[in-house]
Amino acid sequence: MNGSTAPQVAADAPEAGASIRVSLLLFASVAEAAGERRREVRAPSGSTARGVFEQLAAHVPALAGRADHVSFARNQQFVPPDTVLQDGDELAVIPPVSGGA
Repeated sequence: MNGSTAPQVAADAPEAGASIRVSLLLFASVAEAAGERRREVRAPSGSTARGVFEQLAAHVPALAGRADHVSFARNQQFVPPDTVLQDGDELAVIPPVSGGA
């Protein structure tokens, strides 16, 4: 051990300042609040589904506080909020659904 306390960075770690492109698909009340159903966003590499949604909510105040009340699907598969996204991913944001008589 060399006594250094500097963190080790994996060889495949994203470059500092690198970003990814994500296609957001917004449904139901989330789409209504945002005023659109689709949006292309850039996010820092290593961003999670929740992080990208919170980034959107920072620009759309009507979405603030909803991150705990939506589901996420990355590339048409449901994923937990802490799923790390990749460049080119499609992220669907789905609010709770109720209905039926």
